[in-house]
Amino acid sequence: MPRLIIGNVTSEYMFGCALESFGAKGAAKQHAISTRTAWLLRDGDALLTHRPLTEEFRDYLAATLGLDLSTVTFLSAGAGGGTGTEKGTGTERAAGAEEGAFLDHGTLLSPGLLGRLRDLTGPDWQLLPYLYDRTIAELARRLDLSPDAHPAFFDQGGADVFNSKSFFRIWAEGLGVPVAPGRVCRNRAATARAVLDLLPHTGAVIVKEDFSASGYGNVLFTHDPDIPALGASTTHPVTSASTVEDIERLLAGTFPAVAATRDFPAGLRPSETVVEAYYPHSRTLYSEVDVPAPPAAPTVLNHGDMRMEPVWNGFAIPPLDLPAPAESTMLHWSREMARYLQTTGYRGYVNCDSILTGDGRLLFNEVNARVGGCTHVDAAARHLLGDGYMAHHTVLTRNDLPCTDFGKLAWAMGQDPQLSPGVGSTGALLLVDDAPWTGTVQYLVHGDTPAAAARTEERLRSLAENL
Repeated sequence: MPRLIIGNVTSEYMFGCALESFGAKGAAKQHAISTRTAWLLRDGDALLTHRPLTEEFRDYLAATLGLDLSTVTFLSAGAGGGTGTEKGTGTERAAGAEEGAFLDHGTLLSPGLLGRLRDLTGPDWQLLPYLYDRTIAELARRLDLSPDAHPAFFDQGGADVFNSKSFFRIWAEGLGVPVAPGRVCRNRAATARAVLDLLPHTGAVIVKEDFSASGYGNVLFTHDPDIPALGASTTHPVTSASTVEDIERLLAGTFPAVAATRDFPAGLRPSETVVEAYYPHSRTLYSEVDVPAPPAAPTVLNHGDMRMEPVWNGFAIPPLDLPAPAESTMLHWSREMARYLQTTGYRGYVNCDSILTGDGRLLFNEVNARVGGCTHVDAAARHLLGDGYMAHHTVLTRNDLPCTDFGKLAWAMGQDPQLSPGVGSTGALLLVDDAPWTGTVQYLVHGDTPAAAARTEERLRSLAENL
């Protein structure tokens, strides 16, 4: 059954800010994230991304996955809502498509794109979006696609709320999931009071936007300005003498909390603010679970370390030397939370973020009901190393390898037996081509031991540096 894969990574239900606020660099990053979904492709599928895949990356992907490009349709959003379409090696692009556009409500439901998708798809097609939000549900209705699971759940915003950090605290506390001390607030004064109340736990507090990914917009308040601010965009040093008014002033300049509960300025989405005790020097972990239709049980697909530098910049899969009790707790609660989502009607990928504190406690800090930053990594690793790859390999990834020529780097990797994928006990893959826009690529390396994977990573980075 063919699938329409949609890289809608900037859905309105992923970020609580205006898309214009990303700026050129931030927009380029989101466009690159959209192209990661290409690793989910199979023959006969179609892929819709913010911008076109580069020709070099498309050919590399086909060679790696064994794709028949003549059966795959590539679509991209263009400037002003136009679209471009590519089938095989042929090209049909609207002017400006190379720069990309966000796949939000206005773009996905524009007449031009709807017409192209209607001509392409039929009742036998499945839909695989990055986030199955209300816009995607409406798109499915307009295209007369046969939903594969609980269309009413998605149409009412079910997946949207399971990407809410505040709603996570509500249902996680109810289930008994181990979480950090915290509070959900609506206005700036309540947020400031919560910061002061929670500071005694660890000497640091993180304030999170309800609907923001990758730590975007989060603020850290701390008694120690030298601690690493993992998952935060801004750090505010405070003292024991700081008052609620002091915290409010700092929030006013750096965090979009409303001044009063009923005061919603134009353009600011009314949403909650999550305030949590922050654990310095903790280890950041993740797990990804597949939630099928019952009676099948949720299955943990992969889990590992999140490489925070200071925000997420890659993975180590499986986690390196994680104590067995912590790993057991992480996997147990990942399945339990996925079962809860399953009972509500959710189907699809669930990504669970957690930390291991310095005193050995495993605490969850959010769950995202969507395709994650690990989904394409897992798909690529399974293709390359087999479904049981975590039992006999270590996989390392990073998002920012400097590279100005994807094709040249891919060719050089193929000439090195230690980097060429599928040749020996070590290897590497390039997962995203962002070279024309930011001069970087994302990569995956693997080895039969953690040390071998680390050596392979150094070899790849050295090769790229010296090209």
